[in-house]
Amino acid sequence: MNHQVGNRLQRVEALAVAPDMRGRVALVTGASDGVGRSAAVQLAATGAVTLIAARNRAKGERVRDEIVRTTGNKEVHVVDLDLADLASVRQAAATVLERWDRLDLLLCIAGYAGRGTRTETADGFETTFGVNHLGHALLARLLTDRLRDGAPSRIVLVASEAHRRAKGGLDFDDLMMAQGKFHPLLAYNRSKLANVLYARELARRLTGSGVDVSAAHPGGVDTPMMQSMFDRPVLRHLYPLFRQGLISPDEAATGLLRVALDSTLTGRTGLYYERGQLAEPGAVALDNDAARRLWSVTEELIGLDTADR
Repeated sequence: MNHQVGNRLQRVEALAVAPDMRGRVALVTGASDGVGRSAAVQLAATGAVTLIAARNRAKGERVRDEIVRTTGNKEVHVVDLDLADLASVRQAAATVLERWDRLDLLLCIAGYAGRGTRTETADGFETTFGVNHLGHALLARLLTDRLRDGAPSRIVLVASEAHRRAKGGLDFDDLMMAQGKFHPLLAYNRSKLANVLYARELARRLTGSGVDVSAAHPGGVDTPMMQSMFDRPVLRHLYPLFRQGLISPDEAATGLLRVALDSTLTGRTGLYYERGQLAEPGAVALDNDAARRLWSVTEELIGLDTADR
């Protein structure tokens, strides 16, 4: 057995709250690398039908084959998904709805952090906001009815403690950060704030449906994306020191799976967690007016029509 995968299996076996997930269906975004990959391994080890949402089909298939080989769970499947393209998000949702008649967990882990230059998604959105928030928001909205049909079920949006550094909250007059100089860290902080606010409002709207919604910070994790945030001459030499305080993707995934699977959390919705434990989000994330405004703006940006609603 691959040593790293073996560690992931040991972690989920030690996770007392992990239920027998055989016959249940879980969709994980960002599952071909980092925390998402670790979460997919641990989910498959519980027996869940595990759907690996991946932008790169070949990479996703390699991860799927490894998970099948090491866990013995043959119900691991790849779903093509590019969160930077809303057409791809719609196609991914359509694939899930067509191929599986239930969905018990939507675990939104995929993330993007820019390196300095402002870029845009296929739909013309600033990439950080487009991938981290809008793509996941559309996916969640398109799959909500299937989650509701199979309730109790859960949606977990992976946020970050970085939302606390989005001073002043979201700038609704410039959500795409097209005005003035682009600051990638601020773009990331705001996108993570959007995750927390959106989870809060989605939970409110799904109250009583049996679909619990949470935002969760997995901790500071040693991943390629984290390293890329230091990939500038002024910061690069700091990463080895910074890295000492980071946790592994396996540890991060275990905390997220507590939020996703712990039966004692059923019915506890609209909450924020850090490393698997309930936490108080930053004050900017407790603004209900901002959460409602973000919902309305998001609905418009992702182009939901009457049939989607």
